[in-house]
Amino acid sequence: MAKPSGWWSTHPTLLSLAVPLAWDSNGDGLGDFEGIRQHLDYLIDMGISGLLLRQVTRFDDDFQWAGLVAQDWFEVDPLYGTMDDFDRLAEDCRKRDFKLLVMAVPEYMGWHHPDYVAARQAHEAGREDPRVSWFQWEDDGTVATTWNHPGPDFANPTYMEAYLEHIGFWMDRGIAGWDVDSIASWRNLNLEAVRMLTDYVKARGGFITSENMALEHDIIRHGGFNGGTGFRRTQLYNETKAILEHDADYIRHGLVTRQALIDYDMFPYQQLGDPRQKPFPLINKLPSWRLQVAFNAVLPDQVWASANDMTYPTKPIKPPPIVEAPRSGKIDWAEIDRQEGDPDSPYEFFRRVFSLRAKEKALAIGEIEELPTDCRNRVFAALRTSHDGGETAVTVFHFGEGAKRVRAFLGDRAKTLINYLNGETVTANGNGELDLQLGNYGFKLLKVLN
Repeated sequence: MAKPSGWWSTHPTLLSLAVPLAWDSNGDGLGDFEGIRQHLDYLIDMGISGLLLRQVTRFDDDFQWAGLVAQDWFEVDPLYGTMDDFDRLAEDCRKRDFKLLVMAVPEYMGWHHPDYVAARQAHEAGREDPRVSWFQWEDDGTVATTWNHPGPDFANPTYMEAYLEHIGFWMDRGIAGWDVDSIASWRNLNLEAVRMLTDYVKARGGFITSENMALEHDIIRHGGFNGGTGFRRTQLYNETKAILEHDADYIRHGLVTRQALIDYDMFPYQQLGDPRQKPFPLINKLPSWRLQVAFNAVLPDQVWASANDMTYPTKPIKPPPIVEAPRSGKIDWAEIDRQEGDPDSPYEFFRRVFSLRAKEKALAIGEIEELPTDCRNRVFAALRTSHDGGETAVTVFHFGEGAKRVRAFLGDRAKTLINYLNGETVTANGNGELDLQLGNYGFKLLKVLN
């Protein structure tokens, strides 16, 4: 396996954050760029090394899709702040070597986007305008849509050229990379269009990945995303359901066998806020939640998760404050602050797990080998080895309720191990077996000492 390269190979932990759910610096009840800038040190202390922001550009006034429908590619939304506010945020991120990424949403435009408005007016008037060809028009004069918004035609190279101008504009302002939204929704999706985008970003030293609806799709596998065969960001809805409701065979075949398709130019992602979902730092202490966090954070093929995944099937400690329409579900940052210092709190658990990603190479990027156990059903154990072979770890997960005694068979791979989270020493017997007691949705993250 080729050793990954680039800043994303240094085990960063990215936090996805919807701007209006961040810190409020001006008292209007909505998060903004300045609020984020003032709390960069807070995020760094939490173990976060970069932000993935949802759309920062001016969005359609209905706030559909949480601000992802751009009304103008070259303006920030005034509810988030000014362009000067964004520039100050980007500069402070640069000074701290804190990466700033943004979602790229090329598959649709807002109904008020100036390019779409110009195209529609030219089409109705029968005037020539290259932007008319960016869209497909029905016989009745209406435009073909994607997710109920004007959907550009990716077979048209002039549209991609225009979109790349927007990408370059934001990279000039400090954006380090992009997460391409819903690539499977592109109208007339083709490899040439995808490669135009990925090659452009990578030529400028940026990172680019994509929401992956189908890993096996040739566009995903060969589209030039960081990771060679298709660095994947997946919502993991099915995987999370499998963790909680099915046995470990789904995990075994759905994740581990895919390693051959994936380079480890990867980093963990936890989505902190989405106006349509519950903010996960406020969820309770159910063991299933802790299992999901640990599993998502340290298994290399399971590196991205959405807020929905992180909260299912738990409930908030208390209902989050509601912001009047058009937004709701704003994060109660004061509640998160109160969790600091509480060793059993979600906040402190995140911080410990994120710290492991940063410090322990065997848990971040490297080889993975399934270990046999005496209870294959609903138990998954793996041996993790860093790329340089210098660090080794064992991870064991129990995807079920109740206590579970598990024997994991190490052979001569390890004798003495230590629990990353609590310092407990674990010793294999003379037959190379680990005898572990796992609780309700329990897990062990163990560093091999010898």
